Amino acid sequence: MSVTEIIEAVRALSPAEQEQVKALLDSLPTSTEPLMTESEFAEYLAAKGVIAPLVRTEPDDDDDDDWEPIEVTGEPLSQMIIRERR
Repeated sequence: MSVTEIIEAVRALSPAEQEQVKALLDSLPTSTEPLMTESEFAEYLAAKGVIAPLVRTEPDDDDDDDWEPIEVTGEPLSQMIIRERR
């Protein structure tokens, strides 16, 4: 049954029955928290064979203060894309 069909079915109910449906819907949990973290989801996808398993070569370190971008010369990639599209 589609959502539209369910809505039409609820509209066809008596007011008392609609109140029962409303009370049931209000009692359902409405969590905005994700069901799993991003890493748990990646592990789930890897277990299903959708993606390759994640292999960490370094410890998970949020302190990346020593990271610096690599400087490159030449035309910026964005400009190259614009030029190639013409």
